[in-house]
Amino acid sequence: MRNRLNVSVRKAKSEAGPPTPKPPPELPLCFMLSHLEPEGPVRLDGLKLSIIELAGLELDEAKLGAFAGALNACDFPLQLLVRQHPPDLNRLRRDLTEAQPKHLPERTRDAADSARRLLAELESRPGILDRRFYAISEREHAAELRGVLGRSGLTLQPLRDEPLRRLVIAAALGGTPTERDPDEAAEVTIKRAEFELDQDLQRSLHLVKWPRSLVPGFLQQLMSTGAPMDLSLHLGPIPAAQAARQLEWQKVRFESARSLSLRRGKTLSPEAEIALEDVSRLRNDIQRGRERLFHASLAITLHAQDPEALDELTQRASAHFAASLGQLGPLPFRQREGKLSTMPLALNAVAAWRTLDTSSVARCFPFSPPDLDTRSGALVGIDLRARAPIVYDPWDGTHLNANTAVLARSGSGKSFATKLGVLRGVSRGVVAYVIDPEGEYADLARASGGRVFSPGVPGQGMNPFVIDRADPEELLQRIGSLRRLIEVMVGERLSAERRAALDHALASYYASPREPSGFRDFYRFLESDDPEALAKLLRPFESGSLKHLLSDDGDDLLKHEALITVFDLHLLEPELRPAAAMVCTETVWAAAARDPRPRLLVVDEVWSIMQHPEGAAFMVSMAKRARKHRLGLQFITQDVQDLLSEDTSRTITGHSGRALLQNAAFKLLLQQDAAAIATVGDAFDLPGDLQRWLLSCPRGDGLLLAQGQRFPIRIEATPEETDLIDWRPGQQTQPDQQKGTPS
Repeated sequence: MRNRLNVSVRKAKSEAGPPTPKPPPELPLCFMLSHLEPEGPVRLDGLKLSIIELAGLELDEAKLGAFAGALNACDFPLQLLVRQHPPDLNRLRRDLTEAQPKHLPERTRDAADSARRLLAELESRPGILDRRFYAISEREHAAELRGVLGRSGLTLQPLRDEPLRRLVIAAALGGTPTERDPDEAAEVTIKRAEFELDQDLQRSLHLVKWPRSLVPGFLQQLMSTGAPMDLSLHLGPIPAAQAARQLEWQKVRFESARSLSLRRGKTLSPEAEIALEDVSRLRNDIQRGRERLFHASLAITLHAQDPEALDELTQRASAHFAASLGQLGPLPFRQREGKLSTMPLALNAVAAWRTLDTSSVARCFPFSPPDLDTRSGALVGIDLRARAPIVYDPWDGTHLNANTAVLARSGSGKSFATKLGVLRGVSRGVVAYVIDPEGEYADLARASGGRVFSPGVPGQGMNPFVIDRADPEELLQRIGSLRRLIEVMVGERLSAERRAALDHALASYYASPREPSGFRDFYRFLESDDPEALAKLLRPFESGSLKHLLSDDGDDLLKHEALITVFDLHLLEPELRPAAAMVCTETVWAAAARDPRPRLLVVDEVWSIMQHPEGAAFMVSMAKRARKHRLGLQFITQDVQDLLSEDTSRTITGHSGRALLQNAAFKLLLQQDAAAIATVGDAFDLPGDLQRWLLSCPRGDGLLLAQGQRFPIRIEATPEETDLIDWRPGQQTQPDQQKGTPS
């Protein structure tokens, strides 16, 4: 396959005389490309290349060790390339527009439009970048390269066809890999210290002086400055025998110099003594197979829109290396060579090499920090470290489940973050249910055209006792859930005899030929044959003050689902809320079992349920089963210590809370209380610096744990979304209520 990209190249008039027009080559000669094949690019010298895209990893000592061990087995040259460029969120905006329900209320539709405008604004916001990692080698070593990187724990994706073509064009011309006409002409103006590609100013630099010692995250700190750049690290392994000979010769040279100095009554300089120690140590490590030597070269190409911004980025990058006693040097009259060195060509055109050992190369580890941007789903926030949008879809099947845990102190913004997630989910058709013990979400539901139910109020009952008996496995699990629900309803832990009798009664009721019609039908069945007087314990729910909670008139509660349904429990006594919350949860589960599709169930102040042993077992079971019916469970608590600690007086252990967290693919930790930070740090294995940050981070900032990685996140909402979330009755007239939309 051959692709054409017409690029004319000329020298700047002021520096190289009048331009000499040349016919545009099939692929630009100045970029050393012959053509593209489906498997990879082909250089002008005929060398065929393979390009692999990699996902980032959290940087720690274990991963550095794995990377160093993998490099020890590398016997071929390779190039590690990092590209940072503005994100392209156009497809995400288009997908959100297509997924938006047709009959959204006006205020909710305005909020959805504003969220898409925020995505468009992020594309041009300074400091918001996509970061993509690549490894390039000769095609004959492609399988070996995948093996080396795979042993490092990196996720690999070989590039082919259209993604490959986009990368090569973007690497040549700068910017984001997007659709571009291959026959579109592009003008390249080469100057002394930079060059211009269309409207993009670029400047290539190379590392003249390497720091004596490299710290982990050496390159990560540079990339986290938010500068658009292409950073390339070329590595060429030196055979062990050759490396040992070179080090032995250097050792002999240093020792000879020391002997000569001693004869003259002098000593070696401190620098020479340190060099002798390093050479001796490194020679021993190479002979034992713990280290090997590499030729290494690092080049950077910076991108900007104007000369002032380009100079600022240059100063920022130079200062980063100067802080570690390194030196980043310009490439006067060699900008083309520098550009070629930062393209996916496995070509070090700068030809400046430094010898590094495996440990030093591993500390460069350019594949960090990771990002969480799948370009599907909804915007969750901004990654404060990678300076990238955090976008994912919990229901896309790539995650363990769609469950989320939100742990934070009071006033840290957990309710706002949850409401924003509900609103953005609703804007793409995700039905949301909220168990609201304090009435915090009712106004959002009313403002968004949703529904608010108050369990226990006449006409707003629910009926989780109607079960589809066609699925034996589902029937067995639901009977267990109802048994736990009844134990919470009666407010005490049943004896072994009563629990066995209740389980027998439930199994007999659903095994009978009669069609289950609701709680009252089950109560009459229980009353007719009740050796353990179980019916007496349930009498308040049949004819007492709670008779409207489990009402048969609630069969059609979810028949016509609203986009947001809030179960407002604040009218109930605190001791009755756990039972009501479990009734609401069972009712939503019944809808999910009948019609599996993306749904979100938010349980606020989950500790009110977890403080009961049967309630804790119920929530853990729900978290484990939710994925089966595409139900995402989001539970929120500010009682982190209670959730994870032990309470032997009520036979509650922290195992239930930890099991609930283990079954959440996403954990959002906002600002924490000092009394709970040790518990949180132990539960999530957080280093000390992150624990201290969680104590003082601003409202709305936090730490998202997902896919085994940590993402410092800032939750950002538009003014339209904020107005809708903070709306209160009487604040302003709702257009939808004027039109008769039910609230």
